[in-house]
Parts: sequence; C-alpha cells; structure tokens
Amino acid sequence: MRPTDPSSDERLAEPLASDDSLRPLAAALLRETPLQAGLAAGLALLLALCLHGAYPGDAPWTWCLAVLALQGVRAAAAWLAERRDTPPDANLVLKASAFGLVATALPWAALPLLVFSRLDPPGHGLALLAMAAATLAATPWQERLRPAAFGHAALCLLPGSLWLLFGGLGAERLVGVGGLACLALACAGVGISGPHGRQLLRVLREAQRLVASEARSARQLERVVLQLGEAQKALQAHKANLLNPQADAHAAAIEKRSRDLEQRTLELARQAVTDPLTGLPNRKGINEHLSELLGAHDHIAPVLAHELGQEPTLALLFLDLDHFKEVNDLMGHLAGDSVLKVVAERLRENMPRGAFAARWGGDEFVVLLPGTRRADQAKRVAEHLRVALSVPVQLEERVARIGCCVGIALAPQHGSTPEALIIAADHAVYAAKAEGSGKVRLFDARLAEAAERQHEIAQALPEAVELGQLSVAYQPIVSAEDGEATHVEALSRWRHPHWGAVSPAEFIPVAEASGLIHTIGRWVLRQACTDAARWPGANPPKVSVNVSAMQVTGGRLLAQVREALATSHLPASRLVIELTESLPMAGRDGVDATLKELRNLGVTLAIDDFGTGYSSMVSLKNQPLSLIKVDRSFVQDVPGEGELLIKATVDVARCFGLKVVAEGVETRAQQLRLRALGVDYMQGYLFGRPMPNNEFVAWLALRDTSLPSVALRDTSNVTLALRA
Repeated sequence: MRPTDPSSDERLAEPLASDDSLRPLAAALLRETPLQAGLAAGLALLLALCLHGAYPGDAPWTWCLAVLALQGVRAAAAWLAERRDTPPDANLVLKASAFGLVATALPWAALPLLVFSRLDPPGHGLALLAMAAATLAATPWQERLRPAAFGHAALCLLPGSLWLLFGGLGAERLVGVGGLACLALACAGVGISGPHGRQLLRVLREAQRLVASEARSARQLERVVLQLGEAQKALQAHKANLLNPQADAHAAAIEKRSRDLEQRTLELARQAVTDPLTGLPNRKGINEHLSELLGAHDHIAPVLAHELGQEPTLALLFLDLDHFKEVNDLMGHLAGDSVLKVVAERLRENMPRGAFAARWGGDEFVVLLPGTRRADQAKRVAEHLRVALSVPVQLEERVARIGCCVGIALAPQHGSTPEALIIAADHAVYAAKAEGSGKVRLFDARLAEAAERQHEIAQALPEAVELGQLSVAYQPIVSAEDGEATHVEALSRWRHPHWGAVSPAEFIPVAEASGLIHTIGRWVLRQACTDAARWPGANPPKVSVNVSAMQVTGGRLLAQVREALATSHLPASRLVIELTESLPMAGRDGVDATLKELRNLGVTLAIDDFGTGYSSMVSLKNQPLSLIKVDRSFVQDVPGEGELLIKATVDVARCFGLKVVAEGVETRAQQLRLRALGVDYMQGYLFGRPMPNNEFVAWLALRDTSLPSVALRDTSNVTLALRA
C-alpha cells in the first residue's frame, strides 16, 4: 500500500506480554510440573495393574512404560530448569510446557484403541474415569496455558469418548468418526488462521502493545506522584519544627525537589504524546485530542444546530507524502528525517488558526480542522497544504522533490469515532494516490469498496505466484521508418480463477508494497528471455522488460539479469531493461553501478514514461542509456499541443545520441505526425495489442514472408492486430 512507519511492523511482531511479566507464571509451572508428572505416572501405573488382569499380555505394561517415560522426561526437564543459575526464558518455558502437555496426552489418547476392545462397558467407564483423573492431574490450569490445557484434555479423552458412543460401529467406522471430529476442529481453526483472523490478531497485538505502553507510563507517573507526596509530607513536617535552626534550609530543599518532580511529571506526560523527530503530537496524542473534539461535538451539536441552522462538522485531513520512499532509498534515512522535519514546520506555518497537526507514523500526517462545516472549506485547506508541501526541500548537497496526497473525512458524516474517521480518511488518501501524485480526495462509500479490493488482491497475490496464475504478454514496437518489429515489450498479466483478468495497475503496486515484486520481476524476466530466445527469423526483435525501482535499489537486478540470460541463452544485446524515470536521474552510487554493469553485459537501457517524473540533463549525459520512451499522455495530444513536448524530447534525445519511442499510438494521423517529428519507434494498438507468446510468434510469421507459415488455433487477436 503506502509507505508506513518502519517501526510499525516490528511493534506488531512483539510478544503479547514482556518476559518480565511471564516470569512468575514460568516459575509456578516449573514448581508444579514434577508433582503433576508424578501424579499422572502413579495413576498410569495403577491403571496398568487393573488392566493386566482383564487384558493378558504386555500391552498394558508397554503403554505404562511409555507414560512413565514421558512424564519422567517432563518432570526432569522442569526440575533441571528450576535449578539453573540463570532463570530460563519465560516464553520458552511456556512453549515447552505446552509441548509437554501434547506429548504426554498421546499415550492416553492411544489407550482406548489398545485395551477397550477387551473390556466390558463398566470397564470402559472406569478406564475413562481414570483417564480423566490423570488428565486433571497432569494439566496446569494457569490462564496463559488454558488453550493448551483444553487441547491436552480433548486429545486424552476424545478417543475414549468416541469409543463409548460409537463402539458398536467397528474400528474402521470409529476411525472415520474420529477423523470427522478432527476435521471439524481444523475447520474451526481456519477462521483464526485466515486473513480476517490474522488481521484480528494484529489488532489485538497492537491494542495490547498500547495498553502495555500506557501501563508503563502510568507506573512511572505513580512513582513520581508517590515521591511528590512524600516530599510534601516532609516539607510540612519540617515547617512545623520551628525549633530546628536548619528547618528553613530543609524546607527550601524539599520545595525545590517538589518543583523538580512536578516538572518531571509534566515532561513525562508531554513525551508520551509527542513525536520526538518532528515535535508534533504522535498517534496517541492525536487520538486523545480527536476523542475530546468528538465528545465536545456530541455535547454542543443540538445547540449549534438550532442557532446556526446547520450541523457542526469536524474535518480530518490525512496526508501521505509522495516520493518519500525514493528519498529514503536514494539519499539515505538522514535525508528522510530532514524532509520530515521540514514537512512538520510547513504544516505549522500553513495551517489555519485552531487547526491541530500530528505525525501519524512514517511519512503520514494528520491535520484536524475543528468547526469546519462544509466539504469545500476542508478541500481549500487541503489544497493549500498540498501546494506548500510540493515546494522542493533543499538539503545539504541535494534537492528533494516531494509532495503529498490528501484524504478528507468529515465528522459525523463519515464517522463518529476516532477509529472510523481515521479509516475513512485513509481510504480517501489511498484513492488519491491511486490517481497519481498531488491529489486531494473526499471520502465516499466507493473508496471503502476500492480499499477492500486492494486488500483482497494482497491476500490472493501470493497464491497466484505459487500456482502459476501469472503470464507474460508481448506488444510489438515497430520502426517509424519501415514498420519492422524491432522490439517487443513484455507485459505481466494475471488471470484470477474467479475475478478474471486483474490489471497490472492494481496488482503491481500491491506487489511492491508486499515485497513480492522481486519474485514476480525475476519470473517475468526469465520467462521473457526464454520466449525471446525461441522466436523465429534471421533477425528476431529485442525483448523489453520493465523493472521496478525496488528491484534496482534492492541490489538484486544484476544477478537476476545474469541468471535469465544464462538460463535462456539469449544474447545480452537482445535484452532491453526499462527503468522508471527517477532512477537514472537520482545519481545514487548503487544505482549508477548497477546500470553500468548492465551496460557492460551488453544490455540496452531505456527510460520508461519519460516526462512524467523529474529529469536531469547531466544524468542523461552521464548514464549509459540508449532509449527514451515518451509517455502515452503526450501522444494522446497529437495532433495538438502534445507535439511541442514530443519535439522537445526528440531534440534533447538527439543531443545525447538517444533513440525515442512513442507509446500509445492508436491512429494513422498520430503515426504520420510522430514520424514527421522525428520519433524513431512507435508502440500502440495501431500496430498490435499485447498477445500471448504463441500468438505473437504467429504475428511475426504473418508479417515476415521469409518465415514458414504458422498454423494458429485462434487467430482472432492476430487478425485484429494486423487490421489495425
């Protein structure tokens, strides 16, 4: 999705409780385990003696030895852990105790299958009663291990209970009944392991982390308040003792300490709600203030509605910075911190009076506008802040160009609680970012549906990669001079079994946010090289592959290119790597080295969507580039104003010895004008739509008379492409 606070995922990965809070529970478990093991072992021995008479043979004693061995190992492990010089890790003790419960339950679960067939019904009942007693004896009933205790009891008693209920069905049917019971339990667990369950667990963990944080702050404040009370009592006692000549000095010292403690109390309270980097309120601070404002709104709403004739409104603006991740990746985290400080200062300077700004986390900020009664008022403020943040930030050696998208939510129309209002504004800003940089959106119900769609894509994409639902389509790039297909662009495609075709514009951003872009990019690169190596003809076209900025900055692209070329045996001269415009312009050492190594391999480098990012003439001169692809938005204005921009791009490219590709050519008039403007290559529906590999091979065969004819199972797409 969007960049988030780097520390948010780490906080969600913390355990539900600290190791210190679990140590008393772990110590109690270590003390109780030997006694519980001994009781369970004694009951097993007594039960074996009783069963020996009814079941001749070694089976009861073999079973008893298994129980004694497991309980002995459990008791010995607890005894040794309790007597170590250093206390063991509490979380490890809990996990070991839970594992011990499951392990010691297995022999009891197997007992009915071994001996119940030889016992009469009263014997079944007595044996099951003994098993229940052993289960209670061996089970710790501390609240933290209660799920494991329930599982232990169920595993021990379920086979015997099924035997009593379905014993007349026979062993085979009994196994079937038991399997259905286990399947039902597994199905019940799916809800917890599914995407909504995982989201619920993440929310519970975050809530517990906040509760633990507030508890720590509360304990600190309690200690300070206690010290303050003691100091005040001592001050009163010393003031009452007028006979002591040093009473005034002691009283002054105690008063000073009281003031220091009060100051420290205020400082702790301030730090708990303040972001240390920007000095703005943090997430906790904005939530507290938002709760107060919403509560006051509910109190005064009837009065104002009667006097003003309209409902009072609170506006919440959610700001998400554009290109901030590129600043962090290309310039470093110190530069990113400097940018965040500048953003905070600009918010303070440009907010209206009475507004309240906070840093929500990462590169996200929140602005509250109390008393805003119309959506257009909130939009004007949002636009003003967007313009202020779009001004480039001057750092020590470089200039960082950022901006922001803004999502707007109104209370109570879009939410009457802090959580609902934040979620609505977050949906709005996500929709704004989907439209491009520097957008402002007001929340509506459709945005919530779009957010749900993105969540579904994020959940389904890993499975699509594993099950091979992704494919590669190829769109030709022809020479403007003679129409020959000199290049072909490889485009990733995803057809979901239920949704149908999913647009790359939907799943590629999700893949980048989740880190799957490295896996998908590696697969697309290998598949494109493999297909291109098999294309027929004496001079087959080059294959052009788009790569994400994350692939380049992550340091994996060079190795992936070498692997794809070696596996497919495709000459490096037939591979074109298309880069986003910002990458070669950034001038970061790691990016420069990667591009130079790719060029040394013989790979051609191109800039995709040229003109939509930020450009640098020095970078065009210094980087090992060969092609510039003009964005389709300029071609759509041809004939028209777009011709000026394309002509300027062609002139710049000629100065640096670069070739120009025009994307999105759909009409004959566009083709003629672009050829007149000096464009070298063209790509678009006029020449061919994206096609699967077999259809593209047929497309090549139909255009190249030197190739043998190719039989097609379905030539409809090829016919449409040729007709264009």
